[in-house]
Amino acid sequence: MKIILDTNFLMGISQFGVDIFSQLSGNDLFTIEPVIRELRSFETGDSKKARAAKLALEIMKSKHLKVLKSKETSADKSLITYSSKGYAIATQDIELRKKVKEAGGQSIYIRQRKYVII
Repeated sequence: MKIILDTNFLMGISQFGVDIFSQLSGNDLFTIEPVIRELRSFETGDSKKARAAKLALEIMKSKHLKVLKSKETSADKSLITYSSKGYAIATQDIELRKKVKEAGGQSIYIRQRKYVII
């Protein structure tokens, strides 16, 4: 399965302590350019959010996560477009999950702070 990881899903690695990569092993994992821009905008400072964004960017590099190009400037719009092309979207955003479902796509999320639900 081709799965695109959203900003808040990647930040959930440090927030929830979930090893999403072991739970999603065997799948092709991607992210998109707008997600990287969002993470970079969050990484300044010393807040929990900044630390989560820094960790997410480091993990993306270490796991060699593939980055897909996007014509959209909005991450959500781009994710919805990709979901209609057969990519599953990994996100914690309830509204985005609804929009992905309406577009005929599939979403993945973290449940009970420890399980990845497909």
